Amino acid sequence: MINATQIRKGIIIRITDRLYRVEEMEHITPGKGQAVVQTKIRNLSDMTIRNYRFRSSEKVERVVLETREVSYLYQDGDQYIFMDSETYEQIGLNQDFLGDVVFYLKENLPYILECHGDKPMNITPPLTMEFEVMETEKSIKGATVQASYKPAKLENGLEVTVPQFIEIGNIVKIDSRDGSYIERINK
Repeated sequence: MINATQIRKGIIIRITDRLYRVEEMEHITPGKGQAVVQTKIRNLSDMTIRNYRFRSSEKVERVVLETREVSYLYQDGDQYIFMDSETYEQIGLNQDFLGDVVFYLKENLPYILECHGDKPMNITPPLTMEFEVMETEKSIKGATVQASYKPAKLENGLEVTVPQFIEIGNIVKIDSRDGSYIERINK
């Protein structure tokens, strides 16, 4: 059990025998009255999102999931097939389960799969990943690194904002948590 003030984005909590992942949280201290923790939580059984408010003095059950390292293998229809790195067992996950992680799938890369018992609950891609720029506007002559950003479409279909000096064919490093540009990779 943890205090509601210890709730953080990404942790799993149990409320009335259901598991939820905290998607967003905000600690609210009104001028008058008791402080609260306002959360946006995802029900892990049906993937719906709802708002939930905890009193700051309330206790919450934190659930620790078993983690396994898996590698992405291939797509088979609407299933994405992963292989457990220890047991070599293949696990199929659908696009609804993967959500935005589908943009970060690359063959043979390691991912962290979190399970409750045998049921997959979450999958996390590597923190940073490299992708080729497939579409972007032409660079503006004289643009500096600090000047401005432009949209770019990557090989994975993700659209990100990149500095003006990035061109089609460049490899860029992306933060998989929020899809933000980190740096250009020289190869």
